[in-house]
Parts: sequence; structure tokens; C-alpha cells
Amino acid sequence: MNTKLKKIGELLNICRKNRGLTQEEVGSMIGVQKAMVSKVENGLCVNFDTISRIAAALEVEPMVELKPVKKADKNIIDYVMTAIIEFAKRHRLTIKEASNYLNRFKGIDFLMEFYDVEHTLSFNDCVDDLTVVCQNNGGEIR
Repeated sequence: MNTKLKKIGELLNICRKNRGLTQEEVGSMIGVQKAMVSKVENGLCVNFDTISRIAAALEVEPMVELKPVKKADKNIIDYVMTAIIEFAKRHRLTIKEASNYLNRFKGIDFLMEFYDVEHTLSFNDCVDDLTVVCQNNGGEIR
């Protein structure tokens, strides 16, 4: 499932609930079944016309932004892989367990977003940062 479409659906769901409307009511407003509104809210609909019509019924304006695709940088990939290995060593995990944990609790997202700063630190400091980020996102490794 496309995470961007899911996010659009979540936002439309919040707007609908804030207006005190049911999916059935919104569907009636735009001439679709409740099931279609549900699909959009769950990120399962790629029909931008339907998304736009739901947004108009909710009196919000959907906005589209086109960004250039970032190519994978070998240096970032190497850094993230090494950070995962170091995290696994410190916390006595397999590399697969560490990778899954860091992915689940946003550690890898953190490394990608803050690569410019993190790669200048020692791997010891990097693992400390990853541990805190994951704890802040619900992880329980200490």
C-alpha cells in the first residue's frame, strides 16, 4: 500500500470526523457508496477525482507536490548498514533482529533524515542516538 495515499486517507478521515459526518453521509454528498469513502480513507483508492470530490465535500483543498526522486547514495547505504551491525553488537541481536527493530521504531528513518550529522559522529554515539530514538518511538531496548 502506498504510504502517501494512506496518509491522505487518514487526513480525510480526520476532517470528516471533525465535521461530524459519517462515511455514508460523505458518500451521499458526492454520489458514491460508503465503501468508496472507506477505501479512500484506508489509502486503497488511487482515483484522484474521488479524493478531490471528498475533499471538496469536507471543505478542504488537497494539494499535490512533485519532488525529484532521491537516488540511493552508496555512502548512506554503507553507513546505515554499519550502524545496524554496531547496534546489533551492542544489544546482542542478530543483524536481522536489529534491522527489523530499527525499522519498526523509526531508527533507520532517523539515520536517513539526519545522515549529514550522524555520520560525523562515532558509531558509539550513533548507537546511543538510535537507542534513544527507538525508545521514544515505543522500543524497549535499553
